[in-house]
Amino acid sequence: MIRAPSSASTRALAQRSWQMTKASYTSLSTASPHKFPTKLITSSSNTPLRTSTSSRWAYQPLTIRRALATVTDTLYGVTAARPSKFSSSSSTTTPDFFAQHAQHLAAVDPEFASNPILHWSEFPDFAAVKPSHVVPAMTALVHYVETQFQQRSKQFTPTWEGTMGLTQDLDDDLERASGVITHLSMVKDSPELRSAVEAIQPMIVKISLQMGQSLEFYDALVKMRGDAETWNGLDKEQQRIVDKTIQGMKLSGVGFGLPGEGNAEKRKRFNEIQERKAQLSLKFSNNVQDATKAFVKLVTDKTELEGCPESLVQAMAKNAQKRGHGDGDAEKGPWTVTLDAPTLVPFMMNCKNRDLREQIYRANVKRASEGEQDNEPIINEILSLRKEEASMLGFDSFGSLSLSKKMASTVDTATNVLDRLYKATLPAAQKELAELSEFASTRLQHPTPLRPWDTAFVGEEYRKDRFKYSADQISEYLVFPKVMDTLFAVAKDTFGIQVSEMAQEEQQKAGLTTWNKDVKVYKVQEESPSKKLLAYFYGDFYSRSEEKKSGAWMDVCVTRMKDPVSGHVRVPIAYMICNQPAPASDAEPSRMKFQDVTTLFHEFGHCLQHMLTTVDYPQASGIKGVEWDFVEVASQFMENFAYEPQWLGQMAQHYKTGAPMPQEMKQSVMKSRECLAGLAMMRQLHFATLDLELHTQFDPARAEQESIFDVDRRMAKKTCLITPIPEDRFLCG
Repeated sequence: MIRAPSSASTRALAQRSWQMTKASYTSLSTASPHKFPTKLITSSSNTPLRTSTSSRWAYQPLTIRRALATVTDTLYGVTAARPSKFSSSSSTTTPDFFAQHAQHLAAVDPEFASNPILHWSEFPDFAAVKPSHVVPAMTALVHYVETQFQQRSKQFTPTWEGTMGLTQDLDDDLERASGVITHLSMVKDSPELRSAVEAIQPMIVKISLQMGQSLEFYDALVKMRGDAETWNGLDKEQQRIVDKTIQGMKLSGVGFGLPGEGNAEKRKRFNEIQERKAQLSLKFSNNVQDATKAFVKLVTDKTELEGCPESLVQAMAKNAQKRGHGDGDAEKGPWTVTLDAPTLVPFMMNCKNRDLREQIYRANVKRASEGEQDNEPIINEILSLRKEEASMLGFDSFGSLSLSKKMASTVDTATNVLDRLYKATLPAAQKELAELSEFASTRLQHPTPLRPWDTAFVGEEYRKDRFKYSADQISEYLVFPKVMDTLFAVAKDTFGIQVSEMAQEEQQKAGLTTWNKDVKVYKVQEESPSKKLLAYFYGDFYSRSEEKKSGAWMDVCVTRMKDPVSGHVRVPIAYMICNQPAPASDAEPSRMKFQDVTTLFHEFGHCLQHMLTTVDYPQASGIKGVEWDFVEVASQFMENFAYEPQWLGQMAQHYKTGAPMPQEMKQSVMKSRECLAGLAMMRQLHFATLDLELHTQFDPARAEQESIFDVDRRMAKKTCLITPIPEDRFLCG
């Protein structure tokens, strides 16, 4: 899903992770292996799909902008401005309007001419950006936008040009700058960058609310909507943008600016809520990342790791070396087990040492629930603020507020869907658990009843027995370069596009830099004689737990926009972020688990929706303006290709010999998506029903009588067939 999905305010520094799903920015959901992990786009406070949608119509004015983030079902696979020298055959890369706008900004404030967060036209100069640039950049930009918006407010008229046309460039300036900052906070975290983001957050919230609560702008939009001649003169895209903008402004508290008793006080309180929510969301995310990095289990006896594949043992020895233990020798050790997904997931699936699995499981479900990193009080305060906010806007719950801008529309509709899914899923899940328990007892001589730290291990053994191959054996045939070639072949065959990696020489010619040496840059062109340039995207595929958020997500760097005067089109640019293991050595390419393959296809689906858009208005271009209970369609659709015999056969070649994947193994891969699907769906239903309960029925003021963990346990009696442990605090992570 969008892990991360979530739409985010152009006026808010992008809030992490589909919304990742669910990257944190949806941190990998083995937080609670008893609730078989899943995919999420995260729209939780600690996550990304970052769509940067205007706060006036996406209603996310508060926190740092969000991305489409995905936490994959890891256990069961269910699942000048700095001038650009690059030129293309399409007149799309640095057209007159955008170059002139950059020159205008540079004349307004010297910061626009020197700060790399602001001083770029086509590609950000990531290598030049430092945390010390963040505060000066956003101070200058927010001051400029605030001044310009106030001046233009006097000119608003009930026409497209007199509303959206007067604010589009301000939205875009904020999106581009805040997008660079948020992106780096997700892939290159540091104490200095965190401090800088915390410092600028209040000013981002302030300008977001000023624009989202503008009575002059709102009045012009409503009048335009009500004038039949003007309205009928707009195309369908423009009409949708106006409708969504009006809705978003209502949810941003624009009504509190009207004359009326108590409105001034309500507006002040509403804005305080937004600023506080932004602070809490950022703190929540940082706590999760810090707690994840802080836990290390040092293992000195290799027999304790029995069952772990050699690739995992090697990785754990390298992890130990990074932390000052040993020299990275996989045979001698020592080894470290950590809570980052590339280690945690395969460890829980393969380690035969039940006691060690229990230790790691307990550490994971208690992540960010103790000491200075305790997220429980943060969750309670966020829920309380959301409830108050919903009440101020006339909703009976925050769940109702949230669903009002989605396809489901109402809590009842969402609840009915979940009830129908539950009734259809429960018998299958019960049957699967009975089969797992029987298999564990008779084939593995494993203790029963199964406990939460057993499900991943027993499930993998069951899968191997049923399909004859382990995830590690299958990964020998899934080499990253070959998988990427196949993904791009699918795109060519399905969409008529050509995707190619930009060589270093080409990047240098374009003045293009990246934030890490392993990051790749790709260009997307029409598969036609003209080779028309359509888009670019950055690919950051390998895990770096010391600085990079968990999960997988897609995010926006630049949105497609057409200059109405010259007709020039600025092509879109996307970020595609994954967290698969890096190559074991320079001589050996990265081998992928099949779940990594489906995650790659999934995130590329999000990228395609952003990159292949033909919408010229940035307010509805690509993934913008898409309801969050629909935004996963493109990504889920792309996952299917990974299971198709044609494409699976093309991508699957042995990493040493080049031999094709055996037919029997391919059949196992294709059938495996249905394995334990009932239990996987029950896990999703637990997440969804718990989310609705917390946002519709739970009263944070009565948390001492019933805590969020009490609610979790109460809901788990229905949806979790293996009872969670009393200490389970997975909500905190």
